Amino acid sequence: MSYTVRPIGEEDIFQLAEIEKEAFPTTWPPTPFKRELSNKNASLLVVYKLPENEQQSLSPSQRPLAENRPDSHGVMGLWKRLFQENDVTSIASDPTNFIAGYVSTWYMTDEAHITGIAVRESLRGNGLGELLLMSSIKTAMRHQSRVVTLEVRVSNHVAQSLYTKYGFSQVGRRNGYYTDNHEDAYIMTTDVISSTAYNQHLRCLHEIYKTRRDDVALGLG
Repeated sequence: MSYTVRPIGEEDIFQLAEIEKEAFPTTWPPTPFKRELSNKNASLLVVYKLPENEQQSLSPSQRPLAENRPDSHGVMGLWKRLFQENDVTSIASDPTNFIAGYVSTWYMTDEAHITGIAVRESLRGNGLGELLLMSSIKTAMRHQSRVVTLEVRVSNHVAQSLYTKYGFSQVGRRNGYYTDNHEDAYIMTTDVISSTAYNQHLRCLHEIYKTRRDDVALGLG
């Protein structure tokens, strides 16, 4: 079973609402996904399961990572291997696609702010949240953002561990940020994502992910 990432299509909105309701049952009002779809300062990406016929028709560059044997080096070469620039045109959105999760990012001046990331409960623990996080960072790089930021519940240690792994660090705290139980949130941010040190860190993480996840076909345009 292979998964890939692409921008949201209008036909995905119903599934995104389902995922949000499952992951964040106390969120009110619900996220206006249709409105965000037309927001030029926002990015909505979904990870979805490729139908078997699409898996068979993928080009070598689109096939699951274990099948790829690229020769290019350096972080930009790695990014091109992980996120083929034109793949989104050949992996079109389709109402039959099963959406496994999504990530929403807003772009404000030189900052990319992740406003939501969620994976269906039945599919958590399979690396799809990490894939969405990678995709959001990649998109932020393409937008020439300086840093990536987010908020996370102080009790959500699993998410904090993932974010720390990708170079996020705590820079502040929002008291009573969450309306359901007035829980505090940590503000987390990356170092400058265009820096050599950060890119080297990403390269290591992506190589590890690539070898660990052989059922993911990364196609992000």
